[in-house]
Amino acid sequence: MRVQIAPSVYACPLLRIGEAIDAVEAAGVDALHLDVMDGHFVPAISFGMLFVREMRARTSLPIDVHLMVAQPENLLDELVAIGVRGVTVHAEAFDGRPDGFRDLGEVLRTIRAAGMRAGIALKPGTPDTVFDAFAADIDDLLVMTVEPGASGQSFRADQVEKIRRISGRARPIGIEVAVDGGINPETGAACVSAGARYLVVGSALFAGGLDGVASAVSRMRGLDQP
Repeated sequence: MRVQIAPSVYACPLLRIGEAIDAVEAAGVDALHLDVMDGHFVPAISFGMLFVREMRARTSLPIDVHLMVAQPENLLDELVAIGVRGVTVHAEAFDGRPDGFRDLGEVLRTIRAAGMRAGIALKPGTPDTVFDAFAADIDDLLVMTVEPGASGQSFRADQVEKIRRISGRARPIGIEVAVDGGINPETGAACVSAGARYLVVGSALFAGGLDGVASAVSRMRGLDQP
């Protein structure tokens, strides 16, 4: 089975981001993973909707948007108009709201109704059981193996068992299990062994410069399953 490889745009050399997108597309990746951060849900601020629109015009690759924002519902109409493939929201963004779980379910159903893939992201400390209440409303489940909001963090090996538990429940009902954070050929192999089939890869693709992207993608392709 082919493992989906999605470069994290946030990890690209930012002053050469157009060239980086061209390089990963030429190397045969499956999608682009775009982190949108608002400075509230996470401390960092990354890309806005204008950048998403420009990236959509730059590449034919599917674009999956990971919303690390406090109010993801405010961005959905524009993401629909831009034409992204999928939108993943953090379950934790709804903590503390009076109708938190109800709001999260409504956002997920809105994403799907608009023709996009709907996903939930879980921080390392969030129990995997949160996923079960929304299994009927999602296409993707993103397990964070670092704390969201900063590139280059080390992979948290304690999340592998969480991936395994989630995969055992999600994959039989057609939900794609994705992993994001510190992914390289070694950590990616552990995640694939635990059941993940979509890997968000950042620093491991770009550490050798843009000339090294093709070989880095090739190394990740070694994780494809028979």
